[in-house]
Amino acid sequence: MRTGLIQTTLATALIGAIAAVAPQTASAEDYYRNKSLTMIAGYPPGGGVDTEMRVIARFIGEFIPGKPNIVAKNMPGAGGLVLGNYMYSVAKPDGLEVGMPGRSGFLLANSIGHKGAKYDLRKFTYIGTVASTNSILWLRRETGIRNLDDLKKAKKEIVLGGLHSRSQNVVVPKVLAKYHGFPFRPVHGYPGFHAVLIAMERGEVDGLFSHEGSIQGTRPDLIADGKVVAIFQTFPIEPKVPVMESFVTDPKEKALLTLLNAPGRIGLPLLGPPGMEAEATKALRAGHAKMAADKAFREEAAKRGLNVIPSTGEELQAYIAKNLVSVPEDVVKQYLSYTKKSKKKASSKK
Repeated sequence: MRTGLIQTTLATALIGAIAAVAPQTASAEDYYRNKSLTMIAGYPPGGGVDTEMRVIARFIGEFIPGKPNIVAKNMPGAGGLVLGNYMYSVAKPDGLEVGMPGRSGFLLANSIGHKGAKYDLRKFTYIGTVASTNSILWLRRETGIRNLDDLKKAKKEIVLGGLHSRSQNVVVPKVLAKYHGFPFRPVHGYPGFHAVLIAMERGEVDGLFSHEGSIQGTRPDLIADGKVVAIFQTFPIEPKVPVMESFVTDPKEKALLTLLNAPGRIGLPLLGPPGMEAEATKALRAGHAKMAADKAFREEAAKRGLNVIPSTGEELQAYIAKNLVSVPEDVVKQYLSYTKKSKKKASSKK
């Protein structure tokens, strides 16, 4: 059974989040009445981050006191760091701009000392997440690999499309290649997974290791038509698909993969700048919690490949402080050793 971020039941998480802000005052409604709330994705249109942001943007306005107009935008770059830096240093803390920077690139940047991250992950104002995220290795049917046993026997190079050198979708395949001998060759430089899927259809790459929304949420036809096959997953969500931990035994490998998979457990945090107005924070967290419990929202999310198991802003703040701030130095060094050897995206597969 799939569990939430800190092992609470869905009912408990939602009741707590809504109850904490249940008495909506006139000032809360006045705060957003006749205003626009801008919601920004840290990746280009068409990918999983953009898809999830736009599903939320479509529904959340109805649940925020004052019912503000929601404006959806994109600010892609550096695996979510461009938007993260913007939200941290430029966006005003008035509650009229919120962002969804991304997963691994954004969330792991502080842990591994990324110089491009000009923010302190602990200081953002977290509103909530809709769901934890399961990452899956998807391979084209043409590879002839149908399951984990086939992968273990594979000798021919398997090219996997990724986003940037430090992202989970590039580093995890490298780690598995080292410890298990899988013939993976990750290539990066794609602006988003929509571009990776196009490259896969053209035969430029053999597959991708990515969160469930990248294919289930944007191109479910590839699954329905049997054009891609699920080989393994990070969490036990999809039936009859092996879980990564079932074949990962080395302690060093486990420690590194635990760090790399932490963003998947968190999901895509919706956040505001540090020190956001208290009234806005209260209203947005309440609206997010009520939206996550809404039947229409859940039905639409399911169509997009999102399994709604939300976490509150308070839960995110605590989890990030505990798991993504003080990472053992040996784990960080091991992580960085994989990013230094990354190769840039090739124009075509050889």
